[in-house]
Amino acid sequence: MEYESARIAELTDRVIFAALHESSRKEIENHKGADLWERTSALKGTSLEIFDEVSQSEEFICVLGMYNDYPFGFLIAEWVSIYDRKSINIREVFVTTEMRSVGVGEAMMDYLLTEAERSSAISILGRALPGDRDLKNFFERFKITARVIEVERKL
Repeated sequence: MEYESARIAELTDRVIFAALHESSRKEIENHKGADLWERTSALKGTSLEIFDEVSQSEEFICVLGMYNDYPFGFLIAEWVSIYDRKSINIREVFVTTEMRSVGVGEAMMDYLLTEAERSSAISILGRALPGDRDLKNFFERFKITARVIEVERKL
């Protein structure tokens, strides 16, 4: 029986996370805005350093999206304070191309929503690069809609 699921990343997931994370960064290299996002908002360090930070800090949640108990995606979210209340900020989300239509991303979001509700969070934030219609549509399926548009003019 084939199925999708999600769980918190464990230390034994370090190598597979790094491979997924490196794939995610390669995929967006040529997306409009990726260079600005990487310089201003992306988590810093190598994929392994990022894993170490997000898997060992209570400020982050690192969720793996599974299909038949094998990881095909990750979601990194950070607890933040908005309006003096707890919220969760999705920093990065990625699912391998071949697994984007089988529910791996949805399993990760459902896991995150459950954690947010359990912690009495008031909102969930996320971002998509310009032209990343798939991610924008993914967020909208969970009623996460655009609130801010970031703009830049290079001089």
